[in-house]
Amino acid sequence: MSLSPHVANNQSPTLKVAANPRTSHYRGTVSQETEYWGDWWLPAEPGRRVGGRLDLSGAILDLTLDAALVPKGEREHDFPVIYGLARGGFELSLLGANSIQDFPIGNWYAVSDVVVGVHLDPAKASFAETAVVIDHLTEWVPARGIDIKGTGRGEPGEKVLEISYTAQEPLEGRLTDGTDVQISTSAPWGYSLKGGHTLNYSASVRWKYGNPLATQEIVLKHVVPLQELVAWSVQRPVTVTAAYLRVRPDGEWLEWRRRWRKASATNEESPIGNIRFFASDLAPTFADGLQRSLEVLEQSQEAVDLMVSLLFAAPEYVDTDLLLVAQSLEAYHRATLRKERWPEAIVRERKQAVLAHFNDEDDPELREWLVEVLRFANEPFLSDRLTDLHKKVEPVLDDLLRLRPLWAELIKKMRNTYTHRGQKSGEGRRDYAPDELKEMARLGGIVFDVCLMLDLGLSVDICRERVQRWSDYSWAMHDARKHRNTV
Repeated sequence: MSLSPHVANNQSPTLKVAANPRTSHYRGTVSQETEYWGDWWLPAEPGRRVGGRLDLSGAILDLTLDAALVPKGEREHDFPVIYGLARGGFELSLLGANSIQDFPIGNWYAVSDVVVGVHLDPAKASFAETAVVIDHLTEWVPARGIDIKGTGRGEPGEKVLEISYTAQEPLEGRLTDGTDVQISTSAPWGYSLKGGHTLNYSASVRWKYGNPLATQEIVLKHVVPLQELVAWSVQRPVTVTAAYLRVRPDGEWLEWRRRWRKASATNEESPIGNIRFFASDLAPTFADGLQRSLEVLEQSQEAVDLMVSLLFAAPEYVDTDLLLVAQSLEAYHRATLRKERWPEAIVRERKQAVLAHFNDEDDPELREWLVEVLRFANEPFLSDRLTDLHKKVEPVLDDLLRLRPLWAELIKKMRNTYTHRGQKSGEGRRDYAPDELKEMARLGGIVFDVCLMLDLGLSVDICRERVQRWSDYSWAMHDARKHRNTV
């Protein structure tokens, strides 16, 4: 019997999500269909059927029809639901079909969601349960239970290797909105002529709602927030590889196709020890910890969105990377610390005092200009914001920040240089080498991640111990020693 390399070499098994979980919970593995040809019609017009093709492989899900869905003379428009009957007998419900008015093909629709296996009642196109498989979920949990005993070497007839799996308790609980959430892990095995016997961890997450939700609510309130939490935690782009819906808790699982967010480039090399946060860190209970984590991420949503976007599509130019990290740090500070330069009452009084000198009707343009100039007068400078974050993370990153005490000033200068392009070089302005920009982008990202880890409730000691294992922290220390005297 041959095993996948990580098992055969008597190492800890690689934690991989199985893209198509074979569990009794679901209808089956996600289909490999990339298109459906068949007949399409509106629920209210079952007698008017039009041939066409649903393409699931492009940048969007799109439906191209041979003729109009509506009677001649009526204009095509958006439809909440379109029914389909594909060759092979597949019933399809297309949810959120938007007519593309300016496309050369007259009968073309961009589709938000496709539900395979049923014609949904348009008045009841909501769901009681969702189940999804997400990349790298096993790393985040983390999945456990595979036990390998033996060396694989010995005398003929002697048992030299034994592999077992102990089923693990799921992580489960109820969120404050009444949603039950459960993350389950397993260890499915398989066999192929090419790979032999393989054993990998897999995981999936299920939500059961107090009140049925439409697909858009499910995506925005549950799937995407968890997807971003897992992506930031494991520092890798995380894609939904399979999804299912249930109209009723005891009903059949229906395959759900959607253009889930994917990385712009595939990288199978996992960063060494770069995980920021585990599901096992959620406390005091899984549900309480998950609720708090989602609230923390929501508070800093714009900043988190920017940082996660770098995981899905790394910029081609390092100055763009630096600018996005600086924006993320600024947005995080504004959302969490909410610190201003002066008390609001004093700022209001000073603004009124200044503007009182320009009430003359002869100076409307000057007054308008002053109002605009004073609009952001109470906003802290970027260097002040970064200094506040320096103080927050210093107990964790003291070794790194001791080597780079002026990093906040340096990021501010870099941000100004590459934001205000076209200005002549002057005092405090210089060109920066790519490795300098890359160093500050990495350091700024580490500062951001430690801030978020502290917000999520990890202690300084746990953060420090975890940071020491990050490969990007090792690189940051190397670069800091190299550039310690540059500003």
